[in-house]
Amino acid sequence: MKWPVRAFNYVISANQGLNLFMKYSAFYCFLFFLTPFISTGQSKNYTLNGLITVEDGETFTYKIVFTDSANVINGYSLTYLQKNNETKAAIVGTIDREKRTLSFRETNIIYTQGYQSKMVMCLIDAKLKYTHSNNGNVLTGSLVSNEADNTACAKGTITFYDDNALRAVFGKEEKMDTTIVVGKHHSDDTKPIIVAVPAAKPLVTDKVTAGKGKAYDWHTDTIVIDIWDGGHIDGDMVTLLYNEKPILNNYVLTAQKKRLSIPISGSDINTLTIVAENEGSEPSNTASMMLMDGNTKYSILAYDKAGERAVINIKKVADK
Repeated sequence: MKWPVRAFNYVISANQGLNLFMKYSAFYCFLFFLTPFISTGQSKNYTLNGLITVEDGETFTYKIVFTDSANVINGYSLTYLQKNNETKAAIVGTIDREKRTLSFRETNIIYTQGYQSKMVMCLIDAKLKYTHSNNGNVLTGSLVSNEADNTACAKGTITFYDDNALRAVFGKEEKMDTTIVVGKHHSDDTKPIIVAVPAAKPLVTDKVTAGKGKAYDWHTDTIVIDIWDGGHIDGDMVTLLYNEKPILNNYVLTAQKKRLSIPISGSDINTLTIVAENEGSEPSNTASMMLMDGNTKYSILAYDKAGERAVINIKKVADK
């Protein structure tokens, strides 16, 4: 169907033509100057890359991609170990540029594929602050997480490090929280001592599995081991071998940490082997571990199929 078209014939005088020209010219000039003000209300897109560290020391790469419209954000998050091994979740939240804060929560899981740690299926609720540290500008803060049925899950921190991306989100840095004052202020003109607040660098978790181990130089005479199930408690059972001798047999992992202390000496390579005795009710077998060399800590996630072994090599070194 064609819309009806009507033809009109106008006979106008020169003065009428000039009046019409002036009228519509003014109207279009008004639209021209109004356009920049209309465009400033448009939404903007951002991508922030960072890390999640949960309370057991496990660390994951974390990304949020979102649209900011009038300080309300909508988008998605990606939690992953590597390509094709990730969980994607929808997010909503708000930005307060005056207070330099960003808060968001994951509302639902969009998909998960090839993921080794069950911990990341929790939905995250984060409250973050944009601050300055010795390592540059960071957006960091605490997170709590819940399963889809609101069962409480892990706590931890999120930190985004990309200076350029953070500046794009928050703009200029005139009000950055950079220092703390140490000591009392006196009535004279003596200036207080100013100490920069360093950013807490998250502990990176090393992943070990069959065919992919890890090696550490050791400086103390003792290996302290904490081992537990940092994900869903699903009956994962492991055996620990030290130099092929069992130090923990057919142990069912729980949320409670089991601590072992092993003396180490000599310059030979010592092996710590994690044997997956089963895969619990949810594959694969996952064991969270913390190895402590004095004040130095190594966070480890071992994941294997039933019967497979992950190996950690430890070499005692002489301190200079």
